[in-house]
Amino acid sequence: MKIKIEKLPIEYSDSLEFMESYVKTIINNNASDLAWIIEHPNIYTYGTLANKKDLLNPDIFPVIKTNRGGEFTYHGPGQSVVYLMVNLEKQTKDIKLFINSIENLIINVLSQVGLPAVKNNAHHGIFIKHNEKIYKIASIGVKFKKWISSHGFSINVNPNLSNYSGIRPCGLENNLVTSIANEGINIDHKLFNDILIEELKKFNITG
Repeated sequence: MKIKIEKLPIEYSDSLEFMESYVKTIINNNASDLAWIIEHPNIYTYGTLANKKDLLNPDIFPVIKTNRGGEFTYHGPGQSVVYLMVNLEKQTKDIKLFINSIENLIINVLSQVGLPAVKNNAHHGIFIKHNEKIYKIASIGVKFKKWISSHGFSINVNPNLSNYSGIRPCGLENNLVTSIANEGINIDHKLFNDILIEELKKFNITG
């Protein structure tokens, strides 16, 4: 898998265009799998499972409909977004296993910065648990075309959590989100991405 990281924020519409183009090159056997690490300017996006009632304020940031799975989410500065363009046909045609592998990768990354994180059967994503409550720290939403994935996941490093106020992220109350910084761990964003890259180098689709 190739790993590409951007130094400057990428407009969401530009990322959609790039992913669509890259998936086509994989389909034509002209490209290897790719993990693309980026940041976006402030934006709300929603996927195919979204409930319009979860958009509480459409006037804070641009709101864009996407063809990924999942519901409403926020992207913005202080968040690492990883788009995965992976050919499952060459590994395993098992979407559930693919998602499980992404969850495990995120948990491994957070463990390395000192945060124990958990999955939750009732909600997509990765969470930090406090006093029987779960706080979302990472979101997952993917799309497949001819068994090739696009979109991926995001991890909150140190975003402004008040930016979630305009949505119910993945149907959760917007005060049930957190970040690495909010959990009391200060880590340079570049250092975090270095940890992320090392885990992506080991990424494989396993149960």
